[in-house]
Amino acid sequence: MSQPEAKPGLNRILKIGLPLLISVLAIWLVLRQLDFQSLIDAFKQLSIASIGLIIIFFSAGLFLRSLVCWMILGGKISFLDTFWGMNLGYLLNTIIPLRLGEFGRGAFLTERSEGNVGYMEAMASIVAERLLDLLVGFSFLIVSLLLFIQSDALRRIAWVGMLVLLLSLAFIFYASQNRSKVVEWLQVRFKRSGFLHDRALPAFDQLLSGFQFFVKPKRFVLVFVLLAVSWSFSMLEYLVLQQTILPQSQWWWPMLVIPASAFVNALPAAPGGLGVYEAGAVGSYALVGIDKAPALAMALVVHSVQIIIPAILGVIALVISGQSLEALLGKASQFRQKKEKLP
Repeated sequence: MSQPEAKPGLNRILKIGLPLLISVLAIWLVLRQLDFQSLIDAFKQLSIASIGLIIIFFSAGLFLRSLVCWMILGGKISFLDTFWGMNLGYLLNTIIPLRLGEFGRGAFLTERSEGNVGYMEAMASIVAERLLDLLVGFSFLIVSLLLFIQSDALRRIAWVGMLVLLLSLAFIFYASQNRSKVVEWLQVRFKRSGFLHDRALPAFDQLLSGFQFFVKPKRFVLVFVLLAVSWSFSMLEYLVLQQTILPQSQWWWPMLVIPASAFVNALPAAPGGLGVYEAGAVGSYALVGIDKAPALAMALVVHSVQIIIPAILGVIALVISGQSLEALLGKASQFRQKKEKLP
C-alpha cells in the first residue's frame, strides 16, 4: 500500500528536480571561464534608445502572436481576451514549474469565451499554435545552416531537417483534411496498445481539432507568414544589440541564434527558462566565433524583456479575470491532472 502512495511524490520530485538540475548545469556552463569585466563592458555600451527599440520590436512580435492565436480560435474569443490570455500563460510559466502556464491560459480563455469555446478546444488551439511556431523557427534555423554556416556536418543535418519539415507539413495537411479516417485507422492499428490507444490517440485527435483552421492552405500560409514576421521582430532585437555591442557583426546571425535559443529553451528547466535560454544563445554565437561575454550580455537583455513585459501584461490579465493567482494556479493544476487521467 505504501509503494503506490510514494510513487506520485517521487514523480513530482523528478518533474521539479530534473528541470532545476538542467538550469543549474546550464548556468554553470555559461558562467564557466566567463570574463566578467568584458560582460560589464558590453552592458556599458547599451543605450536607452537601443533598449527602447528592443521593447518596441518585442511588443510588435507579441501583437502578431496574439493575432495568430485569435485566428486559430476562429474569432470565437475577442482579440483582447486572446492577448491577455497569452500573456497570462507567459506569466505563469515564468514563476511556476511544470509548464502550468498553458493550462492556466486555457482556463482563462474558456471562461472568457462565455461558452463559445470548450477547454479542450482552447488547449488544442494552443498546442497547434505552439507546433506551428516550432515549424517556423525550424525553417529559419535550416535556412541559416544551409546558406551561411560553412560546416558540411551541420549542412547535412539541415538537409535532413528540411526533409522532416516537409514531411511534417504534408502529414499535417493530410491528417487535418482526413481527420476521421486517420484517427479510425490508428485506432484499429493500435487497439492492442493500451497507452497508444487510450492516451496518445485521444491527444492526437485533439491536436488535429486544433489544426482544423489550417485545412485551407491559404489560412496556413497566412498564419505561417504572420509568425515568420513575429520571429523577424525577435531577430531585430538581436540585430540592434549586435550593432551596439558587436560593430563587425553579420545581419544573419540572429537567424541562427533566435531559433536555437528557443529550441533549447523548450527543454525542461527552471521557470522562465532560466539558464537554458542564455546557454542556447551563447552556444549559437560561439558557432560564428563570438566570445561568451558579449553573447551573454545580449541574451540577458533579450531574455529580460521577454520576461518583464509579459509579466506586467499577465498581471493586468489577472486583474481583468477577477481571480487571484492562487485560484488560477489551482484551476491550471486541476485541468492538468484531468488531462493526465484521461482514458
